[in-house]
Amino acid sequence: MALNVDIVTPEKIVYSGPADGVSAPGVLGEFDVLPEHALFLSLLRAGTVTVRSKGAAKRFVVGRGFAEAGPQRVVVLVDSCEAADSVDKAAAQALLQRAEAVILDSAPDTEERLAAERDVELARARLEA
Repeated sequence: MALNVDIVTPEKIVYSGPADGVSAPGVLGEFDVLPEHALFLSLLRAGTVTVRSKGAAKRFVVGRGFAEAGPQRVVVLVDSCEAADSVDKAAAQALLQRAEAVILDSAPDTEERLAAERDVELARARLEA
């Protein structure tokens, strides 16, 4: 029995199809979902979602979001998603440097700083992909 997997951003459905298993970056740590998994809801941090099917793996770099899993379905709702093999490492490094500079120059708990912290998290996920 396979899982039905959907990875969705506000703009589009990035992936929709069957899978033997899914790994995702939960805020409390990485987790795996296999067919017949118990109902599960998790906040996601930026990182890599891996969809495994028939011995092959598709990897996606995702931003923050949510994952809902059940016995036959996994839905990943994230603010951004791109294929891991299409990541522009130079652009990710530039984003990381800009965001770290903003963090150093901004006051805690400001919108500017919170946005920069999200950018750092996403840039690091892209660089690790």
